[in-house]
Amino acid sequence: MPNKASPSPVYPNSPLVEVACEIRFPGEMSVECKRDIFFSAIRQKYPKIYVPKSSEGKPMSLEPYRFQNEEDTAGVGLAINSFSYYEKQYQGHEKFIKEFMRLAKILEKIVPLNKLNRVGWRYINIIPFVRQDQEIPLDSFFSISVEVPKGNKSKFENISLVLATRNTSDTIVTRLQTVQNTEDDREAFLLDFDYSIQQNLVFSKLRSNLKTAHQETSGLFENLITEEYREYLRGEQQ
Repeated sequence: MPNKASPSPVYPNSPLVEVACEIRFPGEMSVECKRDIFFSAIRQKYPKIYVPKSSEGKPMSLEPYRFQNEEDTAGVGLAINSFSYYEKQYQGHEKFIKEFMRLAKILEKIVPLNKLNRVGWRYINIIPFVRQDQEIPLDSFFSISVEVPKGNKSKFENISLVLATRNTSDTIVTRLQTVQNTEDDREAFLLDFDYSIQQNLVFSKLRSNLKTAHQETSGLFENLITEEYREYLRGEQQ
């Protein structure tokens, strides 16, 4: 799907609240006894440890330990079958991929990661809005058309959509819904992209997979938003 505009590395008024990437691999028990080695290698930058809580129906070994920076703006997750990295203050895909690969290579030297089961990339956006005559201003932000059956009211009070698109080897799940802050009652659109590749994955091609994931998700975002909202993101209007 072609982009309507060349994606900016980071918009001045970006709605991103979190970017995360995860790789899954066949369960590797050596993670359990070598997690301290991995932590020692990243401890200077990610010194905080968060131990997973037990959850009914979920094996503890599949829940990740989390190592976060002092500001709680970035962190790493590690379980016996998964590794992840997230940022809440996104500085662009190039820096994000560079840090993810640095951390993944540290882990790869400690436990075998030749075969991968899944590569996932996630963009979570929060887009505040103000209702217009009690109606959510969907058309002001998104270039999508939502049809309703004839005879029904056409004004949207709330919205909750989940769209899944699939190519030969990858899938993007897009979630768009209205949410409300419980503290101040402000409303916003939650726009969540969850991209995944699950075929023909090897660690040596991981960087290429991440670049593809970024291109696909950012391209979809650019095609979903209106030019009016894009101008706001660029800082061209208030």
